[in-house]
Amino acid sequence: MGRRRRSRSIFTQPLGRSIFVAYFLGGIVPLLVLALVLHFHVFPTLKNDLAMTQAMLGVIGGVSLLSLASYFALRRISLNAVERMKTDNLRLENILAVSRELSTSSHTHAVAELSVASSLRLTSAEFAYLMMRPSDDKPLVLVESSGEGSQACFSQHESLIRELVEAAIGNGAATALRADTVEGLGAGIAFPMISKGGGTGAIIVLNPCDHEGDFSLEERDALMTLSSFTGVALHNVDLQDAQRNFFAHITELLVSTMDVHVDDRKGHARAVAAVSNLLARELDLPEERMQTLHFAALLHDIGMLKVEARHQRSPRHFQRHPQVGHRVLSRIRLWEDIAPIVLSHHEWWDGSGYPEAIEREDIPFEARIIAVADCYDSLMRPTKLRMAMTSEQAVQEIREYAGRQFDPAVSSALERLAERGELPSG
Repeated sequence: MGRRRRSRSIFTQPLGRSIFVAYFLGGIVPLLVLALVLHFHVFPTLKNDLAMTQAMLGVIGGVSLLSLASYFALRRISLNAVERMKTDNLRLENILAVSRELSTSSHTHAVAELSVASSLRLTSAEFAYLMMRPSDDKPLVLVESSGEGSQACFSQHESLIRELVEAAIGNGAATALRADTVEGLGAGIAFPMISKGGGTGAIIVLNPCDHEGDFSLEERDALMTLSSFTGVALHNVDLQDAQRNFFAHITELLVSTMDVHVDDRKGHARAVAAVSNLLARELDLPEERMQTLHFAALLHDIGMLKVEARHQRSPRHFQRHPQVGHRVLSRIRLWEDIAPIVLSHHEWWDGSGYPEAIEREDIPFEARIIAVADCYDSLMRPTKLRMAMTSEQAVQEIREYAGRQFDPAVSSALERLAERGELPSG
């Protein structure tokens, strides 16, 4: 025998106690008062009228039973309503949580995985799928599935599921499965999901034939909301992809322009980015910061585009390029995160750098990495005053300036890469 559910006890739940107190004060107390009034003031006058006495007792008993039945009915209705409210509130909390997660997802598969997993949490479904048509002339593709045995179920009923999705997309509304005609499947429903620029598809939830009941109205509403959120999230992902693509192409264009504009520096930006990436991995920089570092390294000398060719070797003009680069990049939303890194890539560990003479940890970590990578590639390029250094000589030079010009930790990472033969050698 299992333990009795606490929600069914009259006295253990606050609502149960409140209902009982209200019933006691509004039902039992008035009946007791009525009984006392009858006992002391009415029944004595009816000593010789037994039939009337019995009738009045019967009325009192009937009213008491009716009152008690009303109490239990009211309690049952109230507790069930509270349970439904709790379930609805929990479902709403889940939907809001999913909405927040979807808004921060940056890849299609991340959105799809979260959506199908949430479909199972929001409903009694056993299997959930997300199918999409990348464009109008492309067939539906299964992007993600969830639930133990979902792949086997999809393989067995693929044609039916595709028909269900096509019907939902065509109708522009949720479309239910005709379960009585499908062997092995019970409840099933597809919710259309239209993503502007990101394709058209649907979220599908299914239950095997041995599963109890169909999906409730509340479950359907939750899934309809989820499908809308998913469509918006996929649209946002598509926009982010377009922005990243634009970002990459514009960066490449600027890097190519710098190669032409700056004397004897062709390929420098790409080389600095390559060494910076190696250093970042060696120093366990988080992936999202590595992406920022990569573009900051590519554009670290962007300010040189504002320096005329005849002034590029003048320290007075050359030392302005970090500030000019920062000013240019900080005005563009896509690049505003890399602007502080570009500003600080010529700062020195001991505070004697430029343009702000900041030191140590006040210098952005990514800027400290670029400083070492920038120097390494510069030393391996010939100038009018010296020949190009070898990789070993460049590493030795940077080692000598560790703790003065360069962050010792970044310098040590460069040495480790050199010892393993992982640095570009020119």
